[in-house]
Amino acid sequence: MKKKAGMLIIRGACPLLLLLSGCKRMVDWTAQNFNQAQTIEIPLKRVKPYLRTAAVHHQLSTCAIFDALWISDVVRYAYAEVAMVRTGKTNEQYQTFLRRQLEENKHYITFYLLSEYNVPVGDTADWQVLLRVAGHVYQPCELKTVELTPEYRAFFAKRFSKLKVAYLVKFVAQDMDEQPLIVPTTSTIELCLNSTQKQVVFEWQVKAEDFHTWGHI
Repeated sequence: MKKKAGMLIIRGACPLLLLLSGCKRMVDWTAQNFNQAQTIEIPLKRVKPYLRTAAVHHQLSTCAIFDALWISDVVRYAYAEVAMVRTGKTNEQYQTFLRRQLEENKHYITFYLLSEYNVPVGDTADWQVLLRVAGHVYQPCELKTVELTPEYRAFFAKRFSKLKVAYLVKFVAQDMDEQPLIVPTTSTIELCLNSTQKQVVFEWQVKAEDFHTWGHI
């Protein structure tokens, strides 16, 4: 009985081995005959800590899904690196481009937000966006729909789809006394999405390398 069972296992394994070897030959043949192009590394590991996703439910139904990316200094570095490769910028052009990116963070706290088409966001929509820092709440100075660049679509990865709308959300980085909202003692920032019935809160831990306001560069 054991011998017969062993034979059955061997017979079952042989077609699998042939299939696997055939697949390898097919992969090799494809690589040799069809240009696969050079793979470019996307710094997703650096960007991932700044991505947040939340699904909002009403009983058993999903009524909203939001994805948010805080455009911190770390994310702007990653964006500049990928954009340099994609657009063929020289090192000098890259440095200029990066300085402009980081300069933006001196003046604004910026997020990209994804929401489904049937769940709009804004002043006249069901969902409004706010920023909370150290217990204080701030209104966006700019909130508009945008077309994401290929780099940011790559950062969102599977979260991005044609069924979602991308929003640019910007907050002034200083308060009314022209003092930075984010200072070395700031531990967290929160992006809040409020409706008349629900609230979604995205929280980020703030690290020294996250914000140019601190004189990182």
